[in-house]
Amino acid sequence: MDHLSMAKRLTDDAAHLVYKEVAVELPEKTLLRIPELTRLEHYPAYLYHWLSPYGFTAWDDIYSLPHAQSGKMVLSDSHRLVKDREVLILEKLKESDDAQVIIDSETTEIQRPVSLVLSPVDTLGDPSDNRIFADAEKLRFPLALRKWREGDTFKPFGMEGTKKLSKFFKDEKLALPDKEAQWLLCSGDDIVWIIGRRMDDRFKVTSDTRRIISIEYLP
Repeated sequence: MDHLSMAKRLTDDAAHLVYKEVAVELPEKTLLRIPELTRLEHYPAYLYHWLSPYGFTAWDDIYSLPHAQSGKMVLSDSHRLVKDREVLILEKLKESDDAQVIIDSETTEIQRPVSLVLSPVDTLGDPSDNRIFADAEKLRFPLALRKWREGDTFKPFGMEGTKKLSKFFKDEKLALPDKEAQWLLCSGDDIVWIIGRRMDDRFKVTSDTRRIISIEYLP
C-alpha cells in the first residue's frame, strides 16, 4: 500500500508539471494549448487526469477533440470543453440567457447586462468600437439589448449590402465563448450596434440628421 501511494504521488506530480507547460489559467476558463498537448506521447492519459474531476465521461470524444474542427465541444453536467483553433477551452456551463433588456427613450444609463451611457449631443464626435453616434430619429424606442441569434444580419458601417452575423464573427475570428457573450443593441428587428465591434450603417449620422445620440459602451 505504501508503494502504491508513492506511485500515485509520482503520477500526480508528473501530471502537475506537464499541466503547467500546457495550460493557461484565466479568471473564468482554462486554455489547454493543443500543440504542446499533442506533442505528449500519452496525452489522452493527461487529459483524463486533468478533466475527470469535472464530471466528463465521453472520453473517446475528448481524446479526439484536439484534431476536430473548431467549435466542436464535449459537455459534462457542469463544464464544457471546446475546440477553438489551437486551444481547448475548459469552462463552467452558464445558464442560457435569451431575455431582452428594454431601453426606453428616457433612459440615460444602464449597468446590466452591459454598461451603456446614452446622451443627446449637438455635434458628431469621433466614433470608436466603444462609442457610436446615431441618428436619433431613425431609432424606434424602446430599444432592446439581446444576444445574437442564428440568421441575424446587419449592414456593416461603411459597407454596401447586408452581412450575416455568423460570417462577421468568423471574419473577426471570434471564439465560441466570445460569440455567445456578444450583446446587440436593436431597434425593432434591426441591429443598431454589435456592441463594442461594429455599428449598422442604416443608423449613421448624415447631412440630413437633426438629432444625434451618443451611445457609449463602458467595458
